[in-house]
Amino acid sequence: MREIGKPYKKRFSFLGIFALTILFLIITVGLVKLLNLEKYLIGGPKTVVSLITDSGLDSDRGRTNVLLMGIGGRGHEGPDLTDTMILASVDKNAKDVVLISIPRDLWVPNLSAKINSAYAYGQDEKNGQGLDLAKETVSVLLGIPVHYAFRIDFNGFVRGVDLIGGLDIEVENSFVDPKYPISGREDDLCGLTIETQEKDGVTGQVVKDATGSAIPLSEITDENDPFTCRWEELSFTKGLKHMDGTTVLKFVRSRHGTGGEGSDFARSARQQKVILAFRQKVLSTETLTSPQKIIELSKTFGDTIDTDIKDEDVTLFAKLGLKIEPSTIRRVVLDTNEKDGRLEFGRPENHGGQSVLIPKNNSWTDLAEYIQGEVFKLEEK
Repeated sequence: MREIGKPYKKRFSFLGIFALTILFLIITVGLVKLLNLEKYLIGGPKTVVSLITDSGLDSDRGRTNVLLMGIGGRGHEGPDLTDTMILASVDKNAKDVVLISIPRDLWVPNLSAKINSAYAYGQDEKNGQGLDLAKETVSVLLGIPVHYAFRIDFNGFVRGVDLIGGLDIEVENSFVDPKYPISGREDDLCGLTIETQEKDGVTGQVVKDATGSAIPLSEITDENDPFTCRWEELSFTKGLKHMDGTTVLKFVRSRHGTGGEGSDFARSARQQKVILAFRQKVLSTETLTSPQKIIELSKTFGDTIDTDIKDEDVTLFAKLGLKIEPSTIRRVVLDTNEKDGRLEFGRPENHGGQSVLIPKNNSWTDLAEYIQGEVFKLEEK
């Protein structure tokens, strides 16, 4: 992987934060006017000229690519691991939008880790360069330049959903998830004890219950996990459901759902569904005619966002977002479908014992060419 650069990065001002939220949620001109973003029109020659002509944003072959990421944040195990990674590619006229969901278990050879750790590694090991490393990683793997990055803490998203009165989500498949992690109880021993024992000259840790029965810690799996107080059971039934913020988060983060809903691919599809539902709700008259609600939303997201978009580009994103029509949004979900899937499961012994996803036939070139073909599909016709 080539050396990571250090692009401009800063915390956004009040208006800048919410204008970026406009990009992420594809909000319309009503919000821009209510937030008085017109003041950015005098931000300099670049802004004025680009508003009249092109989008003015960084681009490649007429497309601007933004990496959207969601993390659990404080109170969650692995707070900076990205549960959600979506590459959004928008053409300069906003006539075509592609959302590419990137599975969190996709293997990254240069990091010797899953792709969901790129942001966390950049934050912890490279002095807060999480956005840079995540962008660079996705760009190298998929052969697509990533111009901007946007990371949101799910805690802020939950509050945002509640502020707009919840979301109406169409659940396509009923499913049950018996092992959804309860926040804050990741290390709860559930009344059990962990002791060190020596057996046949080998020292190891065991989990003991009140009766003295012991299970070697190394032999605990999902099937015999004794720490049952760490989990709750989720249940979603098919049909249109109204969900509050907490329920929406559970819907998109569920990893052990029945009926095929426990896969990375099903979760990616649910995440895209929620993003579009949020967009629709924010565009509703109820939200657009409530300045107080908009201000509360901006404050909520302002505390939970990290991005490398400059203030001077805020209005440019708003302008682009205004043009986007839902019918132009194309969705690409990478999966392991035997016939058409582009990924397959890697051998754990070759990937540090982890369950990971790799390109079919381990061909990163084929995967990159597929993604590029999807992004530039309409241009080539």
